Amino acid sequence: MAYSTGSKNGKKNVLVEKLSDIFVYGKSMVPALIILMVLLIMFFGLATPKFFSYQNFKAILSNIPVKAITAIGMTFVILIAGLDLSVGSIIGVTAVTAVLFHYAHIPAIGVVLLSLCVGAALGSVNGVIITKVGVNPVITTLGMMAFARGLASWFSLEIPALKVGRIFDQQFLLIARQFLPPGTQAIPITLIYIIVLYVLFSLVLRYTRYGRNVFATGSNEYAARLAGINVNRIKFSAYMLSGIMASLAGVILLAQLSLGRDDAGTGAELEVITAVVLGGVSLAGGKGNLLGVIIAVFIIGIIRNGMVHLEQVTGISYYWREVVKGGILILAISIDAARTLAVKKRQVVRQ
Repeated sequence: MAYSTGSKNGKKNVLVEKLSDIFVYGKSMVPALIILMVLLIMFFGLATPKFFSYQNFKAILSNIPVKAITAIGMTFVILIAGLDLSVGSIIGVTAVTAVLFHYAHIPAIGVVLLSLCVGAALGSVNGVIITKVGVNPVITTLGMMAFARGLASWFSLEIPALKVGRIFDQQFLLIARQFLPPGTQAIPITLIYIIVLYVLFSLVLRYTRYGRNVFATGSNEYAARLAGINVNRIKFSAYMLSGIMASLAGVILLAQLSLGRDDAGTGAELEVITAVVLGGVSLAGGKGNLLGVIIAVFIIGIIRNGMVHLEQVTGISYYWREVVKGGILILAISIDAARTLAVKKRQVVRQ
């Protein structure tokens, strides 16, 4: 029960409560993220002459799917208080192996399914090592990041067909190159994928027992075990899902570029983690939602695109893009730290 030792402390306690409401609950982050996105659009639109154009907005939408899809799996991992640094490398190895499946004359649907199996297998390895062996998630996924990237490079160098890395199956390429309505250049099919996936997994998190178990595991693993939740199974499934989503992102990237490179997805893990944390998912686990995450993905995509236009207008160095991305990551982590501090203060006030 909350108490106050004076008017000053009482006001301070109310402030702590309000800060906690803003930082803790993902829905409260959404208005602020929307405002930030609008301000960024206005800034880049006024600062650069070509930002407000149909072609540019189409380019933003075309570059978002890889990070947006990967962020779904990362959200589940961070909700269980984990971390997956291997998603970028899984994107890369998927792009390479999908080309290999193509040259084995496997139909497009078979290439997609086998590629998802690659991600599921690598994600499952992460899950087994973390849950059964007990290795720290950061160390485990860091090792998988190196393993998968090395595997992709080895395939590209040692298998003659992969030295070209091109894929020519039009059915496969149309996975990411179609527009709706058919015959127009209006809505990229990849945007439909994002909407469907985010709605589906949002419903899973909110309305299914599995979703409740994910939140429970991240909030308090010990209490979740006492409640009869198979915590290891939940953790394993989260890492496997992260691998599958990363592979799906790799398939989309390959279909967009028609070129399977071993360096595909390099650095994607940092952008994805930034988007998930900026979107209101706590690194401590157990709090957040996918609505904030998808808005954060769009924010990062707008910043990346806007910085390109600023480089053309002002002549600033390309490396400022990396500075800005690093700054956003620091900001996201700082917000998460403030959120965690607000929770602790709120718990103290209620005692």
